[in-house]
Amino acid sequence: MSSPVISVVIPTRNPNRERLQEVLIALANQVLPDAHHEVCLVDNGSKPALEATDLGPGAPLVHMVREETPGLLAARLCGLNHTQGRYIVFIDDDTVPAPGFLAAAVTFMNAHPQMGTAGGRILPRYLAPTPPWIETVSWLLALRDNGPDQLEWSTRHPTEFPNWTPIGAGLLVRREALVPGYLQHVQAHAIAIERNSWLGQGAGGVEDKDLVLHCLRAGWSTGYTPDMCLTHIIPPDRLQLAYFKKILPAVQQMWAQTMHAHGFATRAPIHPATLPLRKLKAWLVFKAWSSPSHYLRWLESCGYLAGLAQAYRQPDRYPPPHVS
Repeated sequence: MSSPVISVVIPTRNPNRERLQEVLIALANQVLPDAHHEVCLVDNGSKPALEATDLGPGAPLVHMVREETPGLLAARLCGLNHTQGRYIVFIDDDTVPAPGFLAAAVTFMNAHPQMGTAGGRILPRYLAPTPPWIETVSWLLALRDNGPDQLEWSTRHPTEFPNWTPIGAGLLVRREALVPGYLQHVQAHAIAIERNSWLGQGAGGVEDKDLVLHCLRAGWSTGYTPDMCLTHIIPPDRLQLAYFKKILPAVQQMWAQTMHAHGFATRAPIHPATLPLRKLKAWLVFKAWSSPSHYLRWLESCGYLAGLAQAYRQPDRYPPPHVS
């Protein structure tokens, strides 16, 4: 039997069983023939461990493996090592693919042989009424809609680094772009990764972007196709202001450090001594006291400024991007 064209890797830890089953059912109902794809569910230390009975009617199509090392990076590497597809797509245990999701992914990558990574459209299914400020931080809910047209960018393009590069939910990758290059990159910085350092795949989900940026530096392009569509199920607790207060500054700090490390930063590092005054200035510029939306924009700015200050303390970078 020939190898599948595309492998679906689903990292999960203590998932909501109903949402996970919905994801698996959607994968079982793809228009892409079953022989062309495989599904690998990586149980990243769930307690109790996931059993076949937890997976519902999608289980017969699922290869389940256990990865005890905690963290999204470890789970994804485990899935990579247990699959064979020419392409790999990482989806979350609460993101439901449309019937044509996998077919669109294969078509897009086949048509763009220099495409290393890509993403698609991610639309919400809210399980509670949304607050009026949610659009300010919808990107933190892994929601993406970059329009009806396909997009592509690489270091060879004359335009600046775009704001639409793919994220972890629905991250489509060409295996050739990961093996051996990305695996060597991860191994070379294993100590930094273990310490949640900016030089590796630090906290806050930025390991997704680290992967994309590594592939860009290696000369691959990245892209977007709206035909790859996912629905993200968003529970009530992710619609609370306290949720965003907790994660927004950390994500932005790590993003600024990661962009700097890969050589894609659009702003220079700042001296740490200037950070308090810069945050105060941002408080006034964004009128943080006036509404939750303004307050969240201020928190976002503070996180990014903290990342620029950390980049000043740790000026080391990876090798420069490949541009030939």
